Amino acid sequence: MKTISHGLPRIQWRLGLWLACALVSPLAASPQTGSIRATIDCPEPILGAWVIARADTSIGVESRPRPARVDQGKLVADNLPVPGRYDLRFETKSGIVQGWDATLPASDYVEEQPLDVASWQTIIRKMAKMAKRGFADRVVILDIQGNIQNAAVLVTRLRTRAFTGGGYKPGEWVWRVERWQWEYPDEDTWAPFQDRPYYTLERKRIYKKQFEALQTTYCRHLGGITLTQQHPERIIDVLRVPPPKEGVCALQPDGERAEPVTIKPGAKTSSSQDRPPSNGGSP
Repeated sequence: MKTISHGLPRIQWRLGLWLACALVSPLAASPQTGSIRATIDCPEPILGAWVIARADTSIGVESRPRPARVDQGKLVADNLPVPGRYDLRFETKSGIVQGWDATLPASDYVEEQPLDVASWQTIIRKMAKMAKRGFADRVVILDIQGNIQNAAVLVTRLRTRAFTGGGYKPGEWVWRVERWQWEYPDEDTWAPFQDRPYYTLERKRIYKKQFEALQTTYCRHLGGITLTQQHPERIIDVLRVPPPKEGVCALQPDGERAEPVTIKPGAKTSSSQDRPPSNGGSP
């Protein structure tokens, strides 16, 4: 009897602990969610809005679009997984405006230094060399941002020639937009980032008439929005969404067009304006 009387409280305590854990664990295991909210400044009606999560997987970066709401000039995107990094995408009356992530690690220097002209030219030259043996006929760098040790590059590629395999249909083109990352390790030379040199933002089978009708504009101030467990909500007072420009291009945060650089001209020749910045600063 003595052994039984001591054993029952212990069994009851363990049963109570198990029940408590069973009730608490679903709450503890539920993932934290966050939100992005902003006041939209756009001269055109916005017909649709999305947040695109860029998630690292074992086979690459997976893009997961999530619908957002724009109501009376207010963007609301709720129930976003945290932590996470997001690009915004808007459909306006005349086309698509989409963010791209130009955020990079800070350099090791005490005082941050911008990407200089020599580094800019080295990256352009190396990417042009890589493009020569690539699948695309035409390759254009839309924008480059970075510091003295890291650079983010937005690239668009177009294949217009016929190819075999992949369910090719006569007249099809392949259009891609990629985000590349470069680094300057050990002050040796610029090289693609080893962990993840690039990922694809857009890949479409498209016909000539469809491509020529595109109005898709990329803006870095609409990309790389980070939510963390410490800061799961992001509130932006005024978010400028510029009207899409003709063709495929990138805009600076002030609305000015980023200077494109054609590194593989295809059937066209490079523009005389394809040149590095003359002020020695970030292009």
